[in-house]
Amino acid sequence: MQRKKMTLRFDLDRPEDRGAWEYLQRLNPASMNKAVLAIINHADRANRVQNMIRGIMQEEIAAALKQLPIQPVQAELEGDDGMDDTIMGLGKL
Repeated sequence: MQRKKMTLRFDLDRPEDRGAWEYLQRLNPASMNKAVLAIINHADRANRVQNMIRGIMQEEIAAALKQLPIQPVQAELEGDDGMDDTIMGLGKL
């Protein structure tokens, strides 16, 4: 069996670190390693599921947008309201 060792440091001035430290201190030493491993594995699985859901949502939205009847809109030039300005005495200066 191959084992790897890792050191973890906590900055007890940071609330997140202090909360994690206090949680681990409530565990008995035998279950501390298992708890840390379970938390890491859970976070990894949650991240993968989140990425899968994000991908599915992007695909579904893209497919739905492709089915929408979209008509191109021609931008109107500023001041071009279809009326001849010379009629109103506003000819070009």
